[in-house]
Amino acid sequence: MKRTTSGLAALVLIFCTGVPVLAKGAEWKALNDEAVSLYRQGSYERAVVVAKKALQIAEQEVGPDHPDVATSLKNLAALYRKTGREKEAELLKKRAAAIPAIKR
Repeated sequence: MKRTTSGLAALVLIFCTGVPVLAKGAEWKALNDEAVSLYRQGSYERAVVVAKKALQIAEQEVGPDHPDVATSLKNLAALYRKTGREKEAELLKKRAAAIPAIKR
């Protein structure tokens, strides 16, 4: 139970950071919000589908090396971990870590 609670807390932190949405369109944010909602409902496989779409939109809108893409990668990695897809999750996590943060 503790692992589930900490996993949920980590996912919520990833999805709900105070970082402003930088992707050009509202679709990316709407998809991320939907994935969070599905996660909270326990619809993990559907959340994976939505998170993949959010990643695709971010890559198209801002390019593969943008912090929004890193956020999408981290979100999808968290969902993969939740669904037992550890190897895929680790690859996404490494890819996200290689994307530099925006300097303010």
